[in-house]
Amino acid sequence: MLQLYHFCILFSNQGFPMPLLYGPLFWAMYQFLSGKSRAVIKRDFAVGNFPFAFFVVWYWMKGDNLDWNYFQWYLPVMILGQIGYPLAILYRLKGVESKGKGFVLLKQLMALGMGIFLFVGAVFLHHYLQVDVLMGIDPIHAIAVAMVFSVFMLLNYMYALWDSTEREIVEMPAEPELLITVDDELVEYCDSELTRAMEEERLFLDAKLTLDKLSTYIGISKNIISQYLHSQLGLNYYEWLAAYRIDYAKEILSEFGSEYKIEAVARASGFSSKTTFNRYFKERVGVLPSVYREQASFT
Repeated sequence: MLQLYHFCILFSNQGFPMPLLYGPLFWAMYQFLSGKSRAVIKRDFAVGNFPFAFFVVWYWMKGDNLDWNYFQWYLPVMILGQIGYPLAILYRLKGVESKGKGFVLLKQLMALGMGIFLFVGAVFLHHYLQVDVLMGIDPIHAIAVAMVFSVFMLLNYMYALWDSTEREIVEMPAEPELLITVDDELVEYCDSELTRAMEEERLFLDAKLTLDKLSTYIGISKNIISQYLHSQLGLNYYEWLAAYRIDYAKEILSEFGSEYKIEAVARASGFSSKTTFNRYFKERVGVLPSVYREQASFT
């Protein structure tokens, strides 16, 4: 939304300090992908936007009478924000094992943002110092093209994220129909074998543990397992399996949360997707893993 609004005012209002928002947004995106809590993200975003608020007030006070005094303070701050934030984030990402789409997008946006900054700087040099560093190329048009490209990158990322979540839900195998009557003896046997498989063998840590695979391992029909889970626990297979994984993840977050990224905790707990991990965790615990980790650090 910021990109679209900036694009709309780009040709008519070049003095508005919109570029000062991008640095804090980049930083907030980095923190979100790193699993920081919402409270931390909001705090740092508010602090990071102090320069923007300061120059907005100055801009409104000046109205149409902006002079070089405004820009001689605004330009250095903008340079520090447009270059400092991306460089700081790239340094933090150095050696990061995660190859997730979010981190890839963040790196691309930072590179694109620094490119846009060069054209923004060219605009100010041309208008206020009468220096043409682009040899006749209109920097505003170049900025507009870069911003349109940036918007398409963001839309593509959001679509890919939505599509992966939908596909994960759609492709989840259907459980067999519950047509078998499970007597008390079979219930007790099923309970003991499933408990052994989960609590002693910790099969839930296997990200590829399907109902068929579990059935083969403990030697009980998958129909019986499904009937047992439904009648005795009121859960389907995936909800039951996720419960073990979430409890294990809570242990990691409570004891070693600050040492691991959320994505690493998800993988260590048996989840193949951070999205699925967040969804089940929120359903079972009531808060996202990042929030739970933050709360656990204070107990």
